[in-house]
Amino acid sequence: YATALETAAAAFREVETLFNDNTFIEKKGWKIDEENDEGDVVYAKNTPKGKMVTVSTELPLDVDSVMHETWTGVEGLPKWNPNINFARTIVSPTPHFDIITYGNNDVLIVSGRDFVSARMYRKTSNGYILASRSVRVKEYPEQKGKVRAELILAGAQFRPHPEKKNLTLVDVVMLADLKGFLPRFVVNQVLGRIMLMDTEENRRHFESIRDRREQNARN
Repeated sequence: YATALETAAAAFREVETLFNDNTFIEKKGWKIDEENDEGDVVYAKNTPKGKMVTVSTELPLDVDSVMHETWTGVEGLPKWNPNINFARTIVSPTPHFDIITYGNNDVLIVSGRDFVSARMYRKTSNGYILASRSVRVKEYPEQKGKVRAELILAGAQFRPHPEKKNLTLVDVVMLADLKGFLPRFVVNQVLGRIMLMDTEENRRHFESIRDRREQNARN
């Protein structure tokens, strides 16, 4: 899986550079794309490879727990995220590098897509960074009747909240080509909405983990 490892490492370098870039931190050149009543704001930016979207949010657990669940919780995704149809780990050559496959249910105007992507994460001076990018693996050829989308770049940065204990600051960025027959401008209209839906589901999931932990601590 050397090629997939190289792909993940390249994605990691790009994501790390982006998260440390002042224009990203200050959202210069980004515009508000979608927002909800819970205070989540999706920003978007047009790039040569398509529309990149990003969202920043807070999750109610410590940074190590958030990273651990995000990394190891792939198989459980369909249980709590109604947008996900299936998800599994294909192979995990090292503790910090794996290849996963997952599929979306029909979301808004976008019919189900499937993805195969390599992931890599590393500890940073202040938390963790995770990066992901599509790869081809012979065990998982494209399925008939399913559109194989391309994850050009995806990343997440997890940092402990500077003031509040057991709270994690998360930045997520994504650039994907959903393929299929939908015109790009149509897909671009819903990318931010889909990211917002996933953000809301993700927060609810981490709230339920926190609540279970507190319940167990009381018992």
